[in-house]
Amino acid sequence: MNDFAAHPYQTSSPASSSGTIPPPPLPGTSLRKERGAIAAQACDTCRARKQKCDEQRPRCGTCQRFHVECHYREPQPTKKDKTLQEILDKLKVLDVLNVLENKIDHLSSRMDHLSATCHPNTNSITATHFAPTPPLTISNGHSTGTHGVHPAVAHHRSPEGLSNGVPHALPNIASLTKDQGHYQYVSAAHQILAWPAIQGHLAAIQPKCPTRDLKSVATECPAIALGAHFSMDYTIPMSLQNGDNFNPAPVSAPISTFGLDWEIMQTLSKAYFDAINLLHPILDRHTFLTQTLPTLFKDGVDHRLQSTIAFLVFALGEVALGNYRGAPINAHGGRPSGMRGGSKSHPPGITLFNEARKRLGFSVTETSLEMVQAYTLASTYCASCSYPMGFWKMIREASLACQSLIMINPGVLSSPQADLLRRAFWHCAVMETCLNLELGFPLTGLEKMENVVSLPDFSTSFSDDDYISNQETQYQEHFASQIALRRLLVEFHGTLSRSPYNTIVPSTSSTPNTIRHMATDLEHWRSYLPPNLQWQEDTPGAFPSSATTYNGPSIYSPVTTATTTTNSTPAISPMLPTPQAGTMSISSVSSVVASVSMSGSGVIPQSVASITASGLRSPQLSHQQPILNSGLGLQQHQPAPQPQMFTADLDAPPVHYPYAHDVQVALLRSRYYYAKYLIHRPFLYKALHHPDAMTQDDAIGAAECLKASLKWPIAMSPTCLHKRLVPCPFFFTQNFFGILVLLYLVLSDKVPILTKIKDTLCGERFEMEAKETVELYVNWIGDLRDVEPSAVWDWDVVSAMFGLEGNGSSREWKG
Repeated sequence: MNDFAAHPYQTSSPASSSGTIPPPPLPGTSLRKERGAIAAQACDTCRARKQKCDEQRPRCGTCQRFHVECHYREPQPTKKDKTLQEILDKLKVLDVLNVLENKIDHLSSRMDHLSATCHPNTNSITATHFAPTPPLTISNGHSTGTHGVHPAVAHHRSPEGLSNGVPHALPNIASLTKDQGHYQYVSAAHQILAWPAIQGHLAAIQPKCPTRDLKSVATECPAIALGAHFSMDYTIPMSLQNGDNFNPAPVSAPISTFGLDWEIMQTLSKAYFDAINLLHPILDRHTFLTQTLPTLFKDGVDHRLQSTIAFLVFALGEVALGNYRGAPINAHGGRPSGMRGGSKSHPPGITLFNEARKRLGFSVTETSLEMVQAYTLASTYCASCSYPMGFWKMIREASLACQSLIMINPGVLSSPQADLLRRAFWHCAVMETCLNLELGFPLTGLEKMENVVSLPDFSTSFSDDDYISNQETQYQEHFASQIALRRLLVEFHGTLSRSPYNTIVPSTSSTPNTIRHMATDLEHWRSYLPPNLQWQEDTPGAFPSSATTYNGPSIYSPVTTATTTTNSTPAISPMLPTPQAGTMSISSVSSVVASVSMSGSGVIPQSVASITASGLRSPQLSHQQPILNSGLGLQQHQPAPQPQMFTADLDAPPVHYPYAHDVQVALLRSRYYYAKYLIHRPFLYKALHHPDAMTQDDAIGAAECLKASLKWPIAMSPTCLHKRLVPCPFFFTQNFFGILVLLYLVLSDKVPILTKIKDTLCGERFEMEAKETVELYVNWIGDLRDVEPSAVWDWDVVSAMFGLEGNGSSREWKG
């Protein structure tokens, strides 16, 4: 009896191309074929004959058979692409003006310097007021404009942060030249601890941290982040949950050998594409579901990259399921962890990931798009399970594989695979930038190719589910906007690295003017966002500006649940069916799959059958019900629209959004606030070290830095409960630690100049929101301290700084 006799399938409706797909037909049988992906375009010959075109280039199959010329019309942008096209058109105009404006900026800086030399600025801060600073002007007497360069347009040229493709070196420590008072810009959050003024304050808490050397953190930050100083093992486990040695199944074997059947593969794949692939759109959903899965089902898995990628998708699908349905791995401050599914030593999907890792070695010398995708997916899995060393190595290999492919086969950038390659390229570029800015890790050289790799336009064929998920969340616009913001960060980093800031004699430095230009550029980036991505600057937790009209009320009237989450009773998200009594949880799937692999029987045991029947295996879903938002098995209700998309109240019942929409929005906004906080941080350095030289504009810049550090949505609910979906989570851990150090000085009124800036320039709500921010960021670090290397070190320092005891909740600290 075959695997499907006991589980009859209903063919999906034609409206769905990636919902529940029936298994491939067995010999002697036939099934109705689903509608495929929507064709991007047809050639003129096929269009005239009104027949299907296979879209082969340079000539389609029909034109080859009839020996006629094959012509394709220039594809017109669809409705879903119109927003991106309008943005790019605007940015091209700005790109043309950039060269001229850069020359003007250079001339302006030189004139400012000459003016300052003739008329030095002697204004200084007093106890009652800040000295005014005249506005920036150029020779014609008019206020200068901004660079105005949105980095999305810069894909035609090398970023300003790179000189001839070579990145500027990141200094190891922030240095203060005693005779001149120059501040050397650094980007890593831990480098803040090397500031002399902060070192003085940390000396007071050093006795409370006898195991941590607070003086050496600036130079040892990368080692701390990677867990090199800890006895705990932060490498990817090779053993099973029950402690048995890893004894994998043969490389080539039927898919059932690994405890998988057709419906489980579909469920895990859909979980991946409905969540993780929207954050990192690396794979083509339609191709994977209609070609890869049927091939694996019929022929089994082998050593080739197709099987490797499939196992990675299944592993990440289990991560997505565990993120929404799994039990919290621990509790912090009386709250359940935002790391859900599996355990510290056995994360969700680890057995499936190890199957992929075993096969990856067979393909290391291959140069292909699939090689790039495999390394990228592997890096995503490592990040989701807090393996920073694995993440760094895998994203590095993905970047090198991408470079090799483009160098060896430049034609791939104009092939049908071009858009998928562009997506992988820019994803790697964003991740490399995070590692370089925060840990000083060297770049691989990927940035040298930015002038030849354009932005992805998602012009390939797409499935109905992809269209719907983009309508619901605008994940394509989110991805493009992240790339644009990354380009700005690279330019900011390069400019600030080249501009030592004389904080004693500010009139001799152009840094303040440069920072004002950067801030304006950053605001231009935000103003160019599509309406459905925009938000008010001072309300980071608000819904997008057009939420009342965007795609109906269904998206902004999210499902809530009042289920109380504990360590022993995990909350069941309305995104998934409720497990029935007596069935296994998702976190135990890997161990069962592993036991099947070790047995080598190829027969799915009854325990796995029970999972597939009532746990993993879901009822028939329409294309309008993503597996992570179907609400099956729960009583659904539509509450009144929430006043905020994100909340600082971590004890409130979380709101659940489809397609990881909250993670997409939180990432975009948090990276924006990070950029704003980063470029204004030199003003805080000046306030701490040379308060007498502070001008009014300096004080405003310091206030902007402090305000930009508050309440990043990634740390607010509900996104903080989905930490397994957050890309490169230790990037945020490091930054939250640096912000907590600064907020400690501000809220404890230990520095008079910061107290004055807080009271006069930060607004009346600042102190309340700063205390909420402390609780959010302390909760983030405390939540990850059992799984993330850098959080262990950070937690010890933060606990000593804020005097946290007992359950470790920041609610014990009164400021």
